Formats: sequence, structure tokens, C-alpha cells
Amino acid sequence: MKRAQRIALITAVATFALIALGAYVRSSGSGLGCSDWPACEGANILPTDRKSLIELSHRYLGTVVGLLVITTAILSWKFYRHVPLVYRGALINVPLVGLQGLLGAVTVLKELPPEIVATHLVTAMLVISLQIAILIGMVMEDPDRSFVVREKAAAAGRVIGSRAVLALAGLAAVFWIGGFITENGAAVACSDWPGCNGSLLPARDDQEVTHMLHRYFAAGIVLLLIPVMRAAWGKADVLSWAPLVAVLLVGLYIAQVTIGALNVFLTFPALLTVAHTVVAATIWVVLLSAAVLGYYRPVRERHEVPLKNAEVSA
Repeated sequence: MKRAQRIALITAVATFALIALGAYVRSSGSGLGCSDWPACEGANILPTDRKSLIELSHRYLGTVVGLLVITTAILSWKFYRHVPLVYRGALINVPLVGLQGLLGAVTVLKELPPEIVATHLVTAMLVISLQIAILIGMVMEDPDRSFVVREKAAAAGRVIGSRAVLALAGLAAVFWIGGFITENGAAVACSDWPGCNGSLLPARDDQEVTHMLHRYFAAGIVLLLIPVMRAAWGKADVLSWAPLVAVLLVGLYIAQVTIGALNVFLTFPALLTVAHTVVAATIWVVLLSAAVLGYYRPVRERHEVPLKNAEVSA
């Protein structure tokens, strides 16, 4: 794999790890392990308190991700200026990851307001979305791979891609509400599952309503996932990646529902809470990949652009 592609892959993996670590910060109650920003409890570089260490490790990894995003942008400018998806996506991701850092600062300085925590999570999903799109664009534009998308495959891909985009929009709402309830106390408002404190409908209590709203949205997502699964499975004869998308979505959704129920029954242990976010993020990545693969056409195929700036093998 070439240098730019390797960096793009490392950046995507590091961003995913940052999302998982952020979930652990929330689930372990370490969000205010450092009460100030950007320092941690004054000038401490490595505090001895466990929660401070957890929070600070998240900041350090966030810094690494920021530097990797900048590096990806530089390599994209150098080698992929002829590919709008890669070049523009990489440029947009730089201020976006900066906004993510700013939201992290506000989260700490304002002492974890739920709406900012939720927006911080959704912004992280946008960062990894651009990074996945950049990586796919780089791979598909690799002159050594010679990707060609036939018309029949292109039509099939657009069907899957359009349905995946709708599912992503719904999943973004689930992410936001999920991030919100982790900080406003609504996560533990319902002590049973699938009902809420003995009823399928929440009481007038605001936290019960918010908790159940997250469940209703999560259940409703399956109505958006099923069309993606069906389209992907049905296009197996023309798209080699489509069956994998279908299988992954089925397995991941079942796992996510199971983990969500266990979280309620076991009162949200840290590792299960992290698993809940990680599986949801994996569903997001699968849908995003399906959307990009479904819609993207190599530049040379569309415009027959000579790859004068093609990167040399590293």
C-alpha cells in the first residue's frame, strides 16, 4: 500500500480508536477528570489520578488524530489534486477536526453539557466519515489497481448508496440522542427492557421520555437498514462488496440490540457501554463505505484524466 493510503488508513483507525476511548471517558465518569483545558489540573503532564489519566489520554490521542488529519491533507494535495473527493475531503477534514477539538474544550469548561457532548460525538462521526471516503477514493484511484465500474454495477451501486445515505441520516439522530442521555442522567431512567419501568410507554418523567425516544429511534433504524440489506444482498452478482455489507449489517444490528438490552439489565457497566458505541460506530462505517462505494466513480473513468501526479510506490 502506498504512503498516502497507509496514512489515510492509520488516520481512520486512530479516529475510530478515539471514538471508542471517548466512550470509555464517558462511561467511566472521567469527563471531568481534567477540570481545565488544555492543561490537566494546572500543568500536570501525567497526573496520578485514574480519571485524569483517562481524560488526558483521550486528549493526547485527539492531538495525534489532528496531526494525522493534517498529514493526510498534505499528502492529498501532493498526490491527489486531480481527485475532488480525496483532495476536498481532506481539506474539509482539517477545520472539522479543529471544531471537534473546540467542542471538546467547551465540553470540559462548561462541565459536560449534554447537548455539547452529543454534538461532540456526531462531529467525530463526520470526521471518520470523511476519512473513510478519502481512503476509498485513494484506493479506487490507485493506477496499479485499475478499478473500472461497469454501467450495470454503477446502477446497482447507486441503489445501495442512496438507501445507505438515508440510513446514515437516521443513525445520526440515534447517535445524538444516545450521547445526550449519557450526560443528562436519562440512560438509567428505565430499569427494564424493552419496556420502561413496567410499561411499553414512558411516564411523564422527562428522563424516561428521553430514554425511550432513543430506543424508539434505534428500533426505527431497522426500517432504514432493511432496504440497504435487501439491495446489497440482491446485487451480489454485480458488486463483490455488496453481500458483505448485508451480512455485516444484520450481525451488527443484532449485536447492538443485545448489548443495549444488557446495558439496561446490568446498569451500564463501562465495557458494555463502550461496546455499545463501538458497534454503533461500526454500523456507521459500514453504511458510509456502502454509500461511497455505491456512488463513487474513478476520475480517470469519468474524464480520462492522466495520472501525472500519481504517487510513486513507497
